[in-house]
Amino acid sequence: MGRRADRRRFAAAERASGEQKINNLIADTIAARSGLPGITPWELPVTVACRNLLADTLAQLPLGTEKNRRASDPPSVIVRPDPWEPSWLTTNRMVNNLTGPGYFWLWTTSRDATGRAASVRVLDANQATAEWDPVSGRMTGVWFDGNRHTPGSVQWVPWHVPGPGNPGVSPLMQCWKAAEGLCALFDMMFSFWEAGFPSIAVMVNQALSATQSRELKDQVMSSWSRRHEPAVIDRDGRLETVGSSAVESQLCESIVSANQEIARAHLVMPSMVNVSSADGLTYSTTMAEFRKFLIVGLGGYMMRIEGGFSDLLPHGTMARFNVDELERADLYGRAQAYQLALAGEPWLTVDEVRDAERRDPMPASARPPAVEQLPQLPRRIEV
Repeated sequence: MGRRADRRRFAAAERASGEQKINNLIADTIAARSGLPGITPWELPVTVACRNLLADTLAQLPLGTEKNRRASDPPSVIVRPDPWEPSWLTTNRMVNNLTGPGYFWLWTTSRDATGRAASVRVLDANQATAEWDPVSGRMTGVWFDGNRHTPGSVQWVPWHVPGPGNPGVSPLMQCWKAAEGLCALFDMMFSFWEAGFPSIAVMVNQALSATQSRELKDQVMSSWSRRHEPAVIDRDGRLETVGSSAVESQLCESIVSANQEIARAHLVMPSMVNVSSADGLTYSTTMAEFRKFLIVGLGGYMMRIEGGFSDLLPHGTMARFNVDELERADLYGRAQAYQLALAGEPWLTVDEVRDAERRDPMPASARPPAVEQLPQLPRRIEV
């Protein structure tokens, strides 16, 4: 009995030792994974998608001017603000600063004969430092390139200012804790992938040398590597799944909800960045989605950029983005609208319709002959 009990105790000890090795392997793998730098809110795919969508969309819209609610010829500072930089890149940088640090600067680099700004240079948020009045909290100067500039020569364009003396914060910085929570969900999801966390462990009731462990692992891997053969485990071994609980798996699925929150913070519709939404879009609402995005999404960014450039223009002249392309209906919808505009008492001409569709005026030979209108006879009144 004594020898048999000793053998059982020895086998239990060996089994515990083998399981402890596996547990140590898993613990070391998790520790190595957690030692890597985690993902930041700026690196979240939904954050990158929202910032690129806003910057690229506004970069495609031409910036013009209007006076007394009518379009006017824009000056050079509007057509190409920085002569040394493409206009689309200037707009792209302004939006990236609003969604990144939360503010940017417009430095007037040249003026025309009337003293108005002829060209400006976009300064990133980290290229200049604001100087504030300690009592009122108002900006009194801007420092960059080792020189102090007055607020009149440098326009300050922030996204959101929580209080005096603050240069501005971005949409993501206003919900930083929620963004960090999404980062934690991504880090948890990474542990479910093959990189850094084993999905299957081979439990062996005996101590193995390094060579035996490698042979056993190769035996299992060769059976499953694109062959789908049954795995044969010898040395009294067995396969055990290594993973997390159902609760933790459900947390990984909550990434979809967190993506929706990040998109909402950027004023972007979830469908615009390929994030699944609870509301399905039909054909009619898909077109309305672009209109909604223009009003509640792009509007906040356009308002700030237009305000910054309007301060550089003469009194009464306002900078405005041309959003006609975003509001254009489909071809069939436009044809129906033009038909109504040309029928009855028309308020558009054929040439105006062709101009709206970027077509040259209709040639005279293709115009229908004018219909002579007969004089209207007086109505006959019967007594």
